[in-house]
Amino acid sequence: MHKIKKGRPKTFSKENANEIAMNVYWKEGMDNVSLNEICRKIGESKPSVYREYGGEEGLKVSALNLYLEKRVGTLSEYLFGTKGFLDNLQSAFDYLINSNSHLEDGNVYPCMYNKESWFPSSNLPIACQNIIKAKDQEIYSNLKKIILQAKEKKEIFIGLDIDIYTSFIHHQLKLIATLSNKKVSRKVLNGMVKLIIDPLKYSNI
Repeated sequence: MHKIKKGRPKTFSKENANEIAMNVYWKEGMDNVSLNEICRKIGESKPSVYREYGGEEGLKVSALNLYLEKRVGTLSEYLFGTKGFLDNLQSAFDYLINSNSHLEDGNVYPCMYNKESWFPSSNLPIACQNIIKAKDQEIYSNLKKIILQAKEKKEIFIGLDIDIYTSFIHHQLKLIATLSNKKVSRKVLNGMVKLIIDPLKYSNI
């Protein structure tokens, strides 16, 4: 007779672990949480995490990719939607201003993408740095493309070099996201957005 091997069934939920790790790194910062603490919050042993992710770097990569998918992906849906450029841009700013990044404790924390793009954690893995750089380039390239299209269609007026203006809009999106997470009033943020968008309108030339 063959002996039936007994053992605890695999219960590791990578989806749950990614979600928890994302929220912890988002709240605390990637440099400020030990792997032991992450494992405790996930409810799994360090060997289990190593088995699933290959180590702490793999866990950080998964958490970062999930954040980009959930938060930055939603912003991109607004920014690169089917409306005209100005309407899309307004929708993207509205999303940043009105949909603050709340976690379960009701607090607001800095955008992980912005933080790691502008002020990278000192021990941020190279793989994570490359993901951030690739996302920056992706957004910049797509933004430049739709700005050029809008300019050619005479939807907007731009008197600046297209690369300079693309960088300007890219950074303004990051700035509004950062200030929104700092709980700057919506009145001030909406006023800033008006200053960004109004000069583009042909009616204001």
